[in-house]
Amino acid sequence: MYSVWTKHLKDPQDIERFKQTVQHSKVALDRLNEIMLEMEEMLDTSEQNAKIYEIPNWDYRQADNIGYRRALKHIRRLISLDQKDNNGQLNTTD
Repeated sequence: MYSVWTKHLKDPQDIERFKQTVQHSKVALDRLNEIMLEMEEMLDTSEQNAKIYEIPNWDYRQADNIGYRRALKHIRRLISLDQKDNNGQLNTTD
């Protein structure tokens, strides 16, 4: 679990209780991950349609899609409670 989940807490007991609460929410977080994967698949499908290039300012729409995809990836990484980097910090640069 990334430390960002508990950085608002100072008391070790509060931190542990909060971690347990989040862990008990794993089923809901896993479902949220599945929903977000479906959202990304819909984005993939829309990007594969050649008609998108007929839309004025399609390049801005593409840039928006890239940002949206990055946000989905970031949130999916955050709710994946099993993974973390070396120091427990969530990398927000990619």
